[in-house]
Amino acid sequence: MATQGHASRSGQFSTRTLIYGVLAALILVPLAAFGLGPLTSDSFSLEGPAGPLLAFSAGVLSFVSPCVLPIVPIYITQISGGSIQGGRISVNRRVTFTHAVAFVSGLTFIFIILGTSAGLLGSYFFQDNREELQKVAGVLLMLMGVVLIPPRGRASPMRAAWLLLGLTAVFFFTAEVAELRGDRPGLALLGGVLLAAWLRFAGYLQLPFLLRTFTADVGHHREVSYGRSALVGGAFALGWTPCIGPILGSILTLAGQSSNAWTGAYLLVAYSAGFSIPFLVTGLMLSDSQKFFRKIAPYSGIIEVASAVMLLSVGVLLYYGRLTGLNSFFGFSDFNQGL
Repeated sequence: MATQGHASRSGQFSTRTLIYGVLAALILVPLAAFGLGPLTSDSFSLEGPAGPLLAFSAGVLSFVSPCVLPIVPIYITQISGGSIQGGRISVNRRVTFTHAVAFVSGLTFIFIILGTSAGLLGSYFFQDNREELQKVAGVLLMLMGVVLIPPRGRASPMRAAWLLLGLTAVFFFTAEVAELRGDRPGLALLGGVLLAAWLRFAGYLQLPFLLRTFTADVGHHREVSYGRSALVGGAFALGWTPCIGPILGSILTLAGQSSNAWTGAYLLVAYSAGFSIPFLVTGLMLSDSQKFFRKIAPYSGIIEVASAVMLLSVGVLLYYGRLTGLNSFFGFSDFNQGL
């Protein structure tokens, strides 16, 4: 039995090592070729056989651009919060990594739909109504954030007081990023949403009809919680503007032309695949960090609240079309190498 257990652990270790090796190679090859090597965006033609490699490389390198890095801490908070089951942090690798896959899948799907709808479907619905779709997604994230706040404040008034202090800081930060100074309706909406979050935590606000929609017994209905991660990823795609360098700009142009729509579509898939790899590596590292999850287990309540408040803030930013305002905090990492 001991031998079988050792063999099983060895097999799992070798599989994880192989996965890490493949993902690392997929990141390092574009980095070495375009970031450190002689290749540039003019080395290949997008419409030639090397076009997918060029698009994939641009996607990989865009991860460390100031337009993408703001997503990373929110992404980590989301998949960490998604791994909390019944108020306790799950150390199940599959659950955590599947949340990462769901988040990236939602973001990639909406991003590709937005880029190809005009060329492939001849429809400008998504592009013409993008602002309205952003507002809908923003409202959904705000509702989801309020519902996911754990109602535990009555058991500890001091915790409720600390959360009120924290929400005050979130109010000023979000108002600044969303440029809501002087916008009384906007400030009222932000304040109302954060107040609803505090009332929910303090146990004064019950939302049974929304609870049936946004929550579930994760142990038996994990697909619902994965759906939440996919929804957050899709919402990001509506309000997120990637660093549109020469490569992505050319891909989007091809995708918007009916004569080159299919070329643009598969190049967008290649770009999105490259863009997703670093996110998946991050998710894989988190899912493999059982010691890390055990260390933060005593703070699961804080993480749960932080994840919900993050959704609230992102929902407000998305509603006002200011999600890209977070980019200003990551200007130190302008590293897309002209791609």
